[in-house]
Amino acid sequence: MLLSSNELRELSKRVDINLAGKTSPKGCDIRYRQFYWMMVFNPEGELMSAYNLSDELNKGKKLGLTVPQAMVFTVEGGLRAEHSLEDLEQRYIAERGSEAAYLALREKLTTMAGVGQMRVAEFLSKATETADPGLSRARGIFVAADACGRQVINHAAFAALRRSIESFVLEFPTHPSASDLIEPLGNVALKYTFDLSSKCEAYAREWTSMDSGSKDAKASLAGLARQLLEYRDAEIARAEQLLREKPEAYGALTLSARLGQAQETLLGLGNGQTSGVFKPIHAEWRNEIAAKKKDR
Repeated sequence: MLLSSNELRELSKRVDINLAGKTSPKGCDIRYRQFYWMMVFNPEGELMSAYNLSDELNKGKKLGLTVPQAMVFTVEGGLRAEHSLEDLEQRYIAERGSEAAYLALREKLTTMAGVGQMRVAEFLSKATETADPGLSRARGIFVAADACGRQVINHAAFAALRRSIESFVLEFPTHPSASDLIEPLGNVALKYTFDLSSKCEAYAREWTSMDSGSKDAKASLAGLARQLLEYRDAEIARAEQLLREKPEAYGALTLSARLGQAQETLLGLGNGQTSGVFKPIHAEWRNEIAAKKKDR
């Protein structure tokens, strides 16, 4: 058994991992659900991240190591790797947010199988001592969106991503990166939203009616609103086609919610058992459906 191995018990004395699953070191609960996956949950039971370690562990097994020994080998290799995240963050500030320093951070995250993405996203969002603070903010959003789009299924993380994008548009409406944020807003931040069409329309109304203070900002906000509504139209068409082709497929419930189909969504929620990961997301759908019924 992986959890009861002496190797991992010894590792837990040197690295902040939780083998028992009963406590939450640094606010996270790390559980091993399968030999080759490490999953990190928050105290509410939402999945914060999941790291596929199969390739690295298989390398250890080929060296004659047991799975627990291979896990220790993998973690210790990451700890010894040249240039820690701290080193690369310091380099980013020293080089005032250079492209090379940013790419070095992204490469480090790749070698760490995504571990640390949220930390780097937060670092970039606060890296104001750079040549282009707006670009650093946008980079932080891209890193957070990448984490959410891959393994993070967390209601609070999606909400935080939406707030980050909303804040960026308010503060940097004319920044070149603003238009690049429409895709992560729609595909990731609004991935589990109910009634995507109305959400996008609300953003578009807000941006076009905003007292921007300059003609350039007003024009940029109007352009962002058009871009978002064009994305919305294409996504709605895609979702409708997928539901027609595979109405019983996995993910159909999310598509129904995305299309704002109240009855179909409630029926799907009633037929299935909501897991801990999706409980807050499904609760939000129910609340929004109830609110819509009241408004009629």
